[in-house]
Amino acid sequence: MIKPLLYKNHDYSGVGWMKTLLFFFLLGLSYSIDILAIVNDKNKLDRTSNEKQFLESMKNTEPTFEWHLCNYSTILGCIDMHPNTLIVLDLSDDLDIQLSMSKICRDHMKIHLALKIKYRSHYYNEWTYSIIPSYADQINAYLAILDYFNWTQGLVITNEHYSHSKQQFIEYSNNFEHLIVESSTNIEILINRVVKPLGATLYYIIANSVESLKIQNALNKAKLLSKGDGIVLNQDSGYGCQVDGALILTLMGQEYATSEEDYYWNETAKMMSFLIKNTIGTETIEELKLIFRNRDLINSFSIVNTQSGRREIVGSVINEKVAIFKNLTYPGKSKTIPKSEKKILQMTISGGTTNPGSPPLASAALSYMGAYTAWNFVNDGTLGILKNFQIEHFNFDCGVSAFNQSFATACFKKDIDKFKIAHISASGSSMTIGEMAIFKKLNLTFPIVGAVPSDYTLNSTALYPMFTRIIISNRYLYSLASLLIKASGWRKICVLYQNNTLGISGYAAFVESAINYGLEIVNPENMRAIPANLNRTSMKNYTEIFQAIVNTEARFIVNLIQVPALFYTLEIFYDMGIRKGDFVTFVATADNILFLEYDHLYDYKIKETGVPMLTIYGQNWVGMVGKRAYSKIQSEYKVSPAAYACYYYDAAYSISLAIDYLINQGLDYDNPYQASSAIRAQKFVGCTGRVSTDKNSNDRILDVFDVKVNEINATSGNVTSYIVGEFHPYSSPMLNIQQPIIYGDGTTVKQDDLRNQNNKCPFPDKSVRVFTKGRILVFGICFGVALISVIITSYIWKAWWNIPIEPLKERQEISVQDLIVEATIGIEFFQFSSMGPDFSPINGFLANISSSLSLNLENILKLENGVFWYIIEVVYGSIILWLILCIVILFRLDEKFPHISAFRFLAWLADFLMPILGNLCFIPFISMCLNVFVCDQSIGDNFTDSFLAQDCYYFCWKGEHLVYAIFSIIALLLYEPFAVFCRPLWQELQHTLHIHAAPIFLMVKTVVQIIFIVMNKTVKRAETTVHGILYIVIMIAYITFLFIYKPYNYPRVCWWQALSLIGVVWLAILSTISANIQANYLYYFLSLCLGWLLLAFIGIYVQIKKYPSLLFRKKGLDTTNLFKFAFGFGRHSKMALTKIAPARSSAREPSSREFSFTK
Repeated sequence: MIKPLLYKNHDYSGVGWMKTLLFFFLLGLSYSIDILAIVNDKNKLDRTSNEKQFLESMKNTEPTFEWHLCNYSTILGCIDMHPNTLIVLDLSDDLDIQLSMSKICRDHMKIHLALKIKYRSHYYNEWTYSIIPSYADQINAYLAILDYFNWTQGLVITNEHYSHSKQQFIEYSNNFEHLIVESSTNIEILINRVVKPLGATLYYIIANSVESLKIQNALNKAKLLSKGDGIVLNQDSGYGCQVDGALILTLMGQEYATSEEDYYWNETAKMMSFLIKNTIGTETIEELKLIFRNRDLINSFSIVNTQSGRREIVGSVINEKVAIFKNLTYPGKSKTIPKSEKKILQMTISGGTTNPGSPPLASAALSYMGAYTAWNFVNDGTLGILKNFQIEHFNFDCGVSAFNQSFATACFKKDIDKFKIAHISASGSSMTIGEMAIFKKLNLTFPIVGAVPSDYTLNSTALYPMFTRIIISNRYLYSLASLLIKASGWRKICVLYQNNTLGISGYAAFVESAINYGLEIVNPENMRAIPANLNRTSMKNYTEIFQAIVNTEARFIVNLIQVPALFYTLEIFYDMGIRKGDFVTFVATADNILFLEYDHLYDYKIKETGVPMLTIYGQNWVGMVGKRAYSKIQSEYKVSPAAYACYYYDAAYSISLAIDYLINQGLDYDNPYQASSAIRAQKFVGCTGRVSTDKNSNDRILDVFDVKVNEINATSGNVTSYIVGEFHPYSSPMLNIQQPIIYGDGTTVKQDDLRNQNNKCPFPDKSVRVFTKGRILVFGICFGVALISVIITSYIWKAWWNIPIEPLKERQEISVQDLIVEATIGIEFFQFSSMGPDFSPINGFLANISSSLSLNLENILKLENGVFWYIIEVVYGSIILWLILCIVILFRLDEKFPHISAFRFLAWLADFLMPILGNLCFIPFISMCLNVFVCDQSIGDNFTDSFLAQDCYYFCWKGEHLVYAIFSIIALLLYEPFAVFCRPLWQELQHTLHIHAAPIFLMVKTVVQIIFIVMNKTVKRAETTVHGILYIVIMIAYITFLFIYKPYNYPRVCWWQALSLIGVVWLAILSTISANIQANYLYYFLSLCLGWLLLAFIGIYVQIKKYPSLLFRKKGLDTTNLFKFAFGFGRHSKMALTKIAPARSSAREPSSREFSFTK
């Protein structure tokens, strides 16, 4: 007879009682072996307790059981009362009680049969055995599954009861994250704030069924169990599994157990059945131990997979060996084994090239590269965000700029499951608006970021609450366009736009702002719009609109036409006679002109129109972020990225930053409203500069724009772009031009609003071309004049002025004349600088200074509409007066004929005019005379078709021009020799002057000035680079000459003369380089300043060390002497003239100045 005694530390409520009754019924069928089942109840035994009901039902069971109720504290007495008992059934799961029971059974030589034990290692005797595998054995089988799938990382979630498993996981792999939950833990908050940021894709749950269900529900709610994820549950945590695609490790035979109690009592019943089956009853204690030992060595588990709500046995784990014999399903209905990788964040992008009803827009693919690059940077850790996550994207090819509702709807529905976290919209505004309407109809809610759709209506948060965009609205762009046009100096303009949503809204915004800024749109209002989607052929049906623009004579066209139609408009303008220099176009686009969309059928027309296309747009490829993105796209895709790619980069970057922010804040990035708010809140420096969103709209806040010129290459016909400056609409100055705009005529001079404004020329600009024959003739005349000047100057020097100068050795009192000579060095510095190559940042300043100091009439006066001829006649008259004054003074006619008052008057007049006419006017007189021959542009092939560069109303080499040309030759041949002779004479006549210039220096300086004037009329007009190089070479030779032949008798002045000319050379070098190497002019300007400062420092240092001052000041300067010196010749001619006689007496022994001159 079996005499059971129950030891209880377990809840026997519910269905477990039926299992227990079955268990004792089975015991009743056993043989005579005694089994002591011990129950220890902490509650009072009353009539309502479950135990009382159990005992009552036991009394009615046949055969009658002899049972005893024993507390744990009386266990020893119970054993003594039943000495024949061989097996003690321990239903406890408490480790301390199990260990105590194990020791007691060992001491009394009873077999300790525990319902479950945690660690076999805790039991150091052969008397304790387990009905179910130990916790450690279960974990080993669990880890065998992970090893089978090569899962070495993920998140292990346990409750306190199973916390011991952590060590086994650590021994298997250090890559696991571990999380222990308590009964009081708010699981949902823990999952969102702790689990979600980890980016895990594999979840291992080892907990009781109650906690496991909470964890599963929280994971599902947080959308952490989707395609690509995996979840593995142990036996206790797998009851009532809520996750489709989960793997559950169960004890073999218990695959369909519904609760822990069901599981435990099933196994207890199996144990009793095992005892009966093995006819236990007559065996010795040693034989019993062998039976239990052999059974305990076999650990058999099943692998259950939840598939479509059913539990399917798909494999087994026997003694830690895994076998899979059915196909598995994973979360998200995936058939692919999840990998131990980062959590996948699924993004979507309307990133195709299909345009329903139109040809594919292939160039769009160049823009999407920006988004792909940003996400690649996130994945490889370059950006330092979302380190535990991997971004994947899906491309929807449902339309780019053209929207077709039925096509787009079917396209999106086909892959509707791809929409997850966020979406980047299509580039076209109509497509973006259309796809958002489709999403709403399909009940899809997620944040949408627009990279480039610029329609004004998209700024409405009421209409599009989930939308933000990186680009500014077209309305704002067009209003800024009118402000830029005004800031550039244009007033009369034409407008051309397409009659679609984008064109109409952009046109309305531009017209409104143009009126506010005082711009005048001159083409008729009914001649400004053309239909959308025109091709080359159909556009020709609207030639009257283009003809209306041509008829206005306006040069500036605001062209709101998109590519490729933009290029078709240029073809039509070409057919109407428009050529290079006729038009300047403002293209209202935020990107480069996409020339890839043009078929190049009529390239020659595009080349001949040569229209520079001015654009304004947000900055691209800014700073380190932009340069890195640009370089990555170039290396990755082997193309030069489009500017729109920069906007797509920032769109993807803003989404990534927002998700990273939500994760770090413990917020739910799967919540579309939280994600949208986070995207709006981002402020960062991206590829397009500073990025932030206006609080009251969907628009980006942007206050710095680049001004770019898209230039049509005359050789290839392709469009090349360069940035000419920045536009700051809210700053002063608004327009910062860093590089001059090259207009269609090849110059950097802003053209007039109208092509023939003020009748500038009697012929259209387009008919003007370089006249090669005329240019050759100009070169010949100018260099011939230079050659003759060199010969005459050399002769004058050898004949009259080959005399040395006495060095200044003793200290002298400085005079006004000395100060003027020193000041001359500064004046010559500006004169030489202005005759060199142009340096844009300061060229205007130098030109104004030199023009004022040297009476450069070309820069002071506008020599058009006949003014040039009046000026040249004045020059001729001045030269004649100069010659008369020279004859009177040189031959002393006022003294020889004192009774003639006219000679006395002329001698008096010479005191004031000769220094001005002979020195200050030398450069303008020579330059004006040579201007008569500058006829290197023409409207035909004959010399008489060429016109004067200074006044296009006068044609060359016929009529009046021939007369003026002859007079200019005579004037040059007479004026230059007398000016050369009188330059050294003038200083000899100043008896208070201590600083004397060597006559050879004055001769050479005259020749150099003439050469530079000639080069400005010839070489500089043809080849600016060649001019710059020649200028530098000649200046270096000139400086070398100054170091060899000391120009002055005062070393200190010699030093500063040479040093100032070195400064001119440095300016010329930088000017020549800047004209050929495009860079920020600020760098060149700083280099110029640093070079000049260095020269000044060297000059002062050498002067202090080597050149002592030989002039001193005793009293204040007499300003009357200053004016007398500057404007008078001096009324002491005899004394002055006789000063040079002794110097020449040894050579020719003249008796007087008259004799020496006539000699």
